[in-house]
Amino acid sequence: MSLRISEVAYKALQEDAKKQNASINTIANQLLLAYAEHDRYLKKSGLLKVISPLYDKLLNAASDEAIVEAGKSLGPGVLPSTIISMTGELSVPGILDWLKRMGTYSNLCDYSEISHGGKISVTMSQSFGSKGSVLLASYLDSLFKTAGKQIKITQLRDSVTFEV
Repeated sequence: MSLRISEVAYKALQEDAKKQNASINTIANQLLLAYAEHDRYLKKSGLLKVISPLYDKLLNAASDEAIVEAGKSLGPGVLPSTIISMTGELSVPGILDWLKRMGTYSNLCDYSEISHGGKISVTMSQSFGSKGSVLLASYLDSLFKTAGKQIKITQLRDSVTFEV
C-alpha cells in the first residue's frame, strides 16, 4: 500500500518520529488506528477535541449535581448507538470494548482490567480530580443501566472501579 500525503503532514510525521525515537510508519499507523478504532465513530456523535486544562476548568465550574446529571444523560443518549456501531451490540463486552478504546484514544482516562473468579474488575483512572470521578461514575452507571446491567462503582478522587 502506498499513500500520498502533503509535505506538511510528512514533515510533522518526521518530527514526531524523531522525538519519539520511532519510525514514520509507526507514527502514521498509530494515527490511522486512532481514526479507525475511535475517531471515525465519534465524528457522527459530535467529537470535540478539547485541551485538558479547559476540560478541567469546565468540570470545576459545575456543581456535583450538574455533573451527575450530565453523566446520567450520556448513558442513554447518543453513545449507545456509537457503541453499537463500533462493536455491533450494546452489551457488557461491547461496553468494555468501548471503554478500552476511550482509555486508549481519548486522553480522558486510563483503562485497566483484571479477571478473577469469572468476573472482570475494571479501573478507570483520570487526572481531573473528584469531579472527574463523579462524571465518570455517573456516566458508567447510566451506560450499564441502559444495557440492562446493574454495577457497583467504587469512586475515588482520581479513579472509579467496577466489576462485571
